[in-house]
Amino acid sequence: MRAAQRRVAVRNGAVVAWEADRHKVLPRADVVIEGDRITDVCASAAGRFDDELDAAGMLVVPGFVNIHTHATDTAFTRDYLEESSGPKDFGNLYRILPAVRNATLAEDACAGAAALFVEALLSGTTTIVELGYDRELAGSADLDNAHAVAEIAIGVGLRCYTAPRFRKGYWRGDASGNVAYHDYPDHGRSRMEACIRYCREVDGRHDGRLRAMLAPGQVDTCDEDMLRETRRVARATGLPIQLHAGQSPTEFRRIKATQDVSTIRFLERAGLLGPDLIIGHGMFLAQSSDVGMIPRDELAALSESGTSIGHLPWVKMRQGTLLNSYAKFLHAGVNVALGTDTHPFDMIHEMRMAAIGCKLAEQSQQATTAMQAFELATVNGARALKRSDLGRIAPGCKADLVLVDLGSPRAAGYQDPMKYLVYNGDGNDVHTVLVDGLVVVRGGKPLHADVREIVARMNEAKKRVVSRLQL
Repeated sequence: MRAAQRRVAVRNGAVVAWEADRHKVLPRADVVIEGDRITDVCASAAGRFDDELDAAGMLVVPGFVNIHTHATDTAFTRDYLEESSGPKDFGNLYRILPAVRNATLAEDACAGAAALFVEALLSGTTTIVELGYDRELAGSADLDNAHAVAEIAIGVGLRCYTAPRFRKGYWRGDASGNVAYHDYPDHGRSRMEACIRYCREVDGRHDGRLRAMLAPGQVDTCDEDMLRETRRVARATGLPIQLHAGQSPTEFRRIKATQDVSTIRFLERAGLLGPDLIIGHGMFLAQSSDVGMIPRDELAALSESGTSIGHLPWVKMRQGTLLNSYAKFLHAGVNVALGTDTHPFDMIHEMRMAAIGCKLAEQSQQATTAMQAFELATVNGARALKRSDLGRIAPGCKADLVLVDLGSPRAAGYQDPMKYLVYNGDGNDVHTVLVDGLVVVRGGKPLHADVREIVARMNEAKKRVVSRLQL
């Protein structure tokens, strides 16, 4: 039976509903779904239903929005980025990461993506933004791999924004920490044109579960003309944009040296700032990772334009760096959404890292709350995508729901389920996941993926990548 024909009730759960423009925990409520939409949140749903899910003892939350991932290579960068011996100034970003990606072929990328997408789904992500690399370092304009990866995400049950990247050139780092920039022969224009055509073609497929996003690679590998053209295409098509910026002090210095302005001012000058732009990372928008070092007028430019920051805490924390802090962005009126970037693809884990990282950075237990971290993973992510129908449990919203089991010993004694979820929960607590009103995970198991087969294929791919890796 198609989702459009079904009426479903999720009963007796503790529901994180959206009321009066904020999340509110209802200790016990029912959620009514008709087709792919939520139609009611009430004390006791009446009428006939095609399916009834018992959520007693569970927390019912909106599906998580993972605003920034690299599923095509994350399975292969594991082991290489966590404790690399390169120079302190992000040698792994400029040397190890390109080497691993250069050793990853299309078939490997698909195998890795399948494993990571299932991991994301099992831990409660329902909307994922995949910035697939698609052998970009070779300057390829072939988008077959991007298409294959997006179809894998849809196949396992996710809602996916596919964002193949384009850029003018690329960087390479050596073991001494030196970073060199190289242009593609055509300054990346053929790749850009191919990505734009692809995005136009696939946006809205699969009943809207597949969307597209324009993705100029990194702020220091794109020229101003490329960014201006990206803005022009975004206005003409309505496609959102995501750009890597603020990844390292090296990048900030590069922009200052080549453009004679700060990163934010460069993006402003190129016309890229806007409510459809997500800045992935956003850590070093000043010389340091302290948001307080960003000039007030530049923070105001972000806030007034509606630009979002895609906060990716764990990948940077395990490298020894810390954003100080997402609360400072929020206080300045800048929307902050949450993503995993690399592993684990577990948004519950990422919420905890975001919250604890914020508290550590500001040396204050009051710097943020569990609910604020939860907003980063839900409504703020939806806002970054300009989607008022995601990240919320309310009538009219998409029926993307996650049922979190509160019956484990780790959850015992918590009076506030949100504090449990953020400070002590993890993806293994996820019992059931619905996307567009259809159950895609039940009892902690995916309904449209063979986990054993996917893991075996990924492990074989990892062996192939390692055999080709040249560091």
